[in-house]
Amino acid sequence: NFATAILLGALIGIEREKRKKEEGESAGIAGLRTFTLLALFGAAAAFVARTTASPWILAAALLIAGTFVVAGYLVAVRAEPESAGLTTEVAAIVVFLLGAMVMFGHQALAIGLGVVTAAVLAYKQPLHGFVAKLGWDDVYAGLRLLIATFIALPLLPDRAIDPWGALNPYMLWLLVILISSLSLLGYVLTRWLGPGKGAAIT
Repeated sequence: NFATAILLGALIGIEREKRKKEEGESAGIAGLRTFTLLALFGAAAAFVARTTASPWILAAALLIAGTFVVAGYLVAVRAEPESAGLTTEVAAIVVFLLGAMVMFGHQALAIGLGVVTAAVLAYKQPLHGFVAKLGWDDVYAGLRLLIATFIALPLLPDRAIDPWGALNPYMLWLLVILISSLSLLGYVLTRWLGPGKGAAIT
């Protein structure tokens, strides 16, 4: 378990260190060793908290880690005010929590979240480029789909409402959401990858 936590910290630490060097910024708290130690700190704190049945130990460790992260951010901002950003600092706290999750038995979930975190950090330019291509109509379309999925769908009865047992409002609306999701996905891929690749993948 400790090995998994260390690997997660190293994965995200490598991405942060390379990103800072490529962008010509000071390392700050970003680096392979710092992120690895943060993950190990979170794992050790969780291990002690679980062994002694004292959750306050993990809370205290999180407070200590957060204090060091904030201190590192303040030092970096004073040195380079134009490079102010919270991405690395938030990633540091995420790494600490991922290390703790591993020790509480959520290893698979922690690995998945670690990979997602590393991907979000690594694909900075593509993600920003994708957002730049979005218009307000695209945002509204996404919001309408989210409303239909998470607000309208739970309100519908999940049972047949006709004498023949064929019309289930919940299942019918679920089908509408599926079709709408595929349509929106195709539109997004077409905008992102171009008409040829987007249509083929869809």
